[in-house]
Amino acid sequence: MAGAEGKIAVSGFKLDASEKAIVNEVVENYARKIEEKFGFKEIMLRLKKSRHGKAFHHEIQGTLIVEDGEKQLKAEATDYNLFAALSQVFEKLMREAEHGERTKRQIRK
Repeated sequence: MAGAEGKIAVSGFKLDASEKAIVNEVVENYARKIEEKFGFKEIMLRLKKSRHGKAFHHEIQGTLIVEDGEKQLKAEATDYNLFAALSQVFEKLMREAEHGERTKRQIRK
């Protein structure tokens, strides 16, 4: 997958065509938002699926390497809904990146 500027790497996403299309759209939307706000070198996502009864449990681990390359931000989420877990990971990564930006601005003052 190619992002707006940075690289996006995914692993473990063995999905059917409709799920893959939705995941690609969610990832591209969040990558665009992250690129506009912070810039990034790389986003890495890893999916682990495990069966619990009749449903699958989705665990997603995400890593965001911001533009300056100094920090690796990590987040993970687990949910029965793949798309909810994916959104949770991206929201956590964005909060971490925003916190880092605020801290940098405060240090410079």
